[in-house]
This record gives sequence, C-alpha cells and structure tokens, in this order.
Amino acid sequence: MTRFFIFLISYGLLVMSTAQIIIYLNYRTLGHTWDAVLYYIVRTPDFAILVISAVTMIIIVSFRGPLRLPFSSG
Repeated sequence: MTRFFIFLISYGLLVMSTAQIIIYLNYRTLGHTWDAVLYYIVRTPDFAILVISAVTMIIIVSFRGPLRLPFSSG
C-alpha cells in the first residue's frame, strides 16, 4: 500500500511539474532565446521536482515489492 501511495504522489508531482515546464516554454513567444528559456527552466524548483518524481516513479515501478500470496494470513 505504501508503494502505491508513493507512486500516486510522485505521479501527481510529475504531471504538475511537467505542466509548469510547458507553461515556461511560452516565454519563447515573448522573444527570449532557447538558451535563456532552457537555462531558466533548469534553474527552477519545478525542474528539480520533475527529476526527483521521475526517478522515484522509475524506482517504484522497476523493483519488485514484497511477495504476498492472495488469501494468505499475515
């Protein structure tokens, strides 16, 4: 249950931070260069949250959890 909860939290953070980064790409339409926009995106906390949540999701999905047989006691 804990793995599922961590997965949901990291998925939500991943979606929200990706949406923010897409919004930051709109600075390109204001006349900023790609270098300036990408440098700004990498420095924001949203990028760090994106990376941390993506790594967390990869770890949660890749590694097996404890094996519990159905209808077993304990």
